[in-house]
Order: sequence, then C-alpha cells, then structure tokens
Amino acid sequence: MARRISLSRAARLVGVKRGVLQQQIRAGTLQTFEGEIVLADLLHAYPNAQIEDSSMLDRVEQIIERASFINLDKAPRKADNQAMAARIMSLGHELSRQQRLVTRYRELLQALHGQIDRLDQGSASPESLRQWLDQAERSVSIDDDTIHQPFTNETFLRVMSAQATIIPSGHEFFVEGAESILEAGLRGGLALNYGCSNGNCGLCKMRLVSGEARKIRHHDYALSEAEKGIGYILGCSHTAISDVVLEADEARDANDIPAQTISIRLKRIEHPAPNVLVVSARTPRTSRLRFLAGQRATLSVDNVGAARYPIASCPCDDMHLQFHIAVDEEDPVANHLAASARANDTITLQGPVGNFVLNEDSPRALVFIAEGIGFASIKGLIEHAMALDVAERIYLFWIHAGDELPYLHNLCRAWTDALDNFEYRPVPADAGESLDEQLGAELSSADATAFDYYVCAGDAQRARFEKFAEARRIPAHQFLFETIES
Repeated sequence: MARRISLSRAARLVGVKRGVLQQQIRAGTLQTFEGEIVLADLLHAYPNAQIEDSSMLDRVEQIIERASFINLDKAPRKADNQAMAARIMSLGHELSRQQRLVTRYRELLQALHGQIDRLDQGSASPESLRQWLDQAERSVSIDDDTIHQPFTNETFLRVMSAQATIIPSGHEFFVEGAESILEAGLRGGLALNYGCSNGNCGLCKMRLVSGEARKIRHHDYALSEAEKGIGYILGCSHTAISDVVLEADEARDANDIPAQTISIRLKRIEHPAPNVLVVSARTPRTSRLRFLAGQRATLSVDNVGAARYPIASCPCDDMHLQFHIAVDEEDPVANHLAASARANDTITLQGPVGNFVLNEDSPRALVFIAEGIGFASIKGLIEHAMALDVAERIYLFWIHAGDELPYLHNLCRAWTDALDNFEYRPVPADAGESLDEQLGAELSSADATAFDYYVCAGDAQRARFEKFAEARRIPAHQFLFETIES
C-alpha cells in the first residue's frame, strides 16, 4: 500500500501553501485519497523539494507577526527535551519497520537474480517466474508499505512537530516543540474552547482519540477518573508526542463565543495617517479575549466614555489586540486615545459582538472590499484566513479618498510580495469606474458565485454593493456586508 500523508504535512514538506496543493488537486495533477496525498505523487510533482525549503511558511509567519504584533514580549519557546525524546522514540518503531522492509526488498532482489539465471538456463518458465514474483511480493508486503524517497524528510518533520486533527470539524494544525495543544490550535487559527489557559478552569478539556500526548505543566483542575479513563486531557497543559486526533469543542459562529469583560493594557498608539489611530493592547495571560475574526468590542475609559470598535487583529494571538480608530471630535474615547492616553494605561474591554465572521468551511476564493477605516474589520478576517491557510486565492480592494494611499498601504503591499495567492488593489473613491471595472479583468470575467465576498463600507455604499451582488446573482450567504460604525 502506498504511503500517504495529510495535505497540511505535504505542504510543509515541499514548502508551499495548502492552497497551491489544492489548486493542483482540482487541476488533476495531484490526487487525494480520503484527504491524503500519496508521497510518490508528491515527489513526482516536486522532484527538487528540500526540507529546508520553508520560505513561504517563514514569510507568512513574519507577515502575521508584523501585522498583528504577535510575540512582542515573548522569548522564543525552546523545544522540551523530554517531548522531543518521546517523539523520536515513537518514530523509532516506524523507522525500524522501514529498515526491515528495505532488507526484505534487498533479499527479494538477490533472489530475483537467481530466478532470472534459471530462466536463461531453461530450467524455469516465464509462468513459473510470474508465480514466484507474486508469492514473493505478498511475503514482503503483508504488513509493510513501500519505501518512498521523502521518508527521511517527513520523519524529520514529525520529530520537530506533531500534527493534530480536531473532530468533528476535521481542522488540522501543528504542535511545535513543547508548546501546548491549546497554544498550537490558537496559533493555527482555530476557535477552540478555553478560559484561563493555565489549568484552572477546565474549559479546554478535550478527548485524546488516538496518538500520544504528554503533560508539560501542572494544572489545578481535577479530571475525574472516568474522564481520565476515556482519554480526557487539558489542552493548555499537554503537548502532542505523536500525531494525534482530538475531540474538542470549537466555536462555529458568534453565538458560541461568551461575553467577556477584561481589563487590557495599552502597549502602543500609532498615527499612520492624521485621522487614524492604530492602538495595540495586551490582555492578561490568565484572561485572554476569545473572539472570532471580524467581531467588535467596546472600549471603556473611566470618566471619559465608551465606544465600540472592530478588533483589527487575528484570534490566533488572543493576548495581543489591535484596534483601528478614526479620530472624530464627537468620539470622546478616540480623542482621549489620541491626546491623553499613554503606554501601560489600563482600559476596560467588553465583548465580542457581531456576525461579520469568516465562513471557514467554504472552498471558495475570498474577495475583501474595504472603504477607508472599514479595513479594520477586513484586516482581522484576512489574517485569520492566512492563519487557517485554506483559501486558494485572496483578493483585497481598499477604497480610499483623496490623493493619499490607504493608511496601511505598505502592509498590504508586503502581503502581496510575500504571498503567491494574495492580490491587493487600492481603489480611489472618485475613480469613476463601475465596481466590475474596479475588480479587474480576472474577477470581472469569472463566475461571481465562485467567490465569497466580505465588504465593510459606509451606508452610502450599501446600495451600490447590493446592486452588484444582485446583478451577478451572488447568493446571500456568499456576500456579507458590514457597515462602518460612527
């Protein structure tokens, strides 16, 4: 039986995005079997693949780090020696099996030479040789797979990281070094259920269906003997030793996210444009904000007031939040942040709210359209799509006023330069073109129903976009519109 690996691991092995492999699968150049790719087919498609060729992955991680201020004050996490040793031991059995299989094939090859000599001497017939080969092949392949050239590379990946699959959703992510399963899942863009993230509340409880996990930190929450007996663990306190399958709760829509009240600390306030603030803040480690990309939260400042703003960052780093705020003389919170707030000030966050969230299970390409400060909602969705790594193509159109480019134009250009599946186009508000013309030839000529559209714009633009969706017969569930709040 041919050796197979998951789509996620295949992408890491050859150093490309999942979307690239998905395109090849749809084009018929790669085949899948129950969601997995045959290693021999992957090697044929990428004959020069090297384990070090992870430039795409590295660039995406750097982009997301720069964009959402991930790990501003974290030291690099080192791999836990015991976890690494356990992974190596787990893979030792597999390596031993492969070595035994190689030995069997060598013995088969030597015996085949003898059979061919007998055939040349006339002491054996072609039919007897065929029968001998059939029998020999069965004896070799009874419990072993065939050997493939990328096995060493794939084994290296499995030592450095373990793949986790969540059921029933089927979502996948990688557990690196000694990070916890919960940390790895959040970094991978999954909306796993959790609370304190330090072993006290038990909300990150999940069941280990298959594979091996190891406890890496103490937790005060006590699992019952019955729960332990059927494989329950705390995701915040365990890492994966081997590839694992886990049964865990995930938020599927905004209704699954509880309301929260958290005191957050301001880290940085920037002015990328005269009328825009980019506010970076941090939650306490034991009280992180659980939210879905695209949602909003209310910020309250004592003796000043409260206002609701989009969360302009990815849930993959829930401790570091970002808000893009339009400076408005009628918004006391914005004025306070622009004029009086300082780093390390504490403000209160309440939320999240809103249904402008990503359809994570959609196989379609993504089109994001932002008008002005509406990019705040769109940015979180884009970063979440990057973290999930499921979209074949991502398009961003940013409508801006005046001669000045959008306030984070360089960030969007960086995404375009680094990602093969990302395209960005700034659109002047007074360009005079129709929306079809602004979308460009590729999208205008394509079947509009092949995309999911996420639009955040002012009320004045709503009729225009609704007319566009109706004219191109885009189903309602594929076209989400969010109004910029003032």
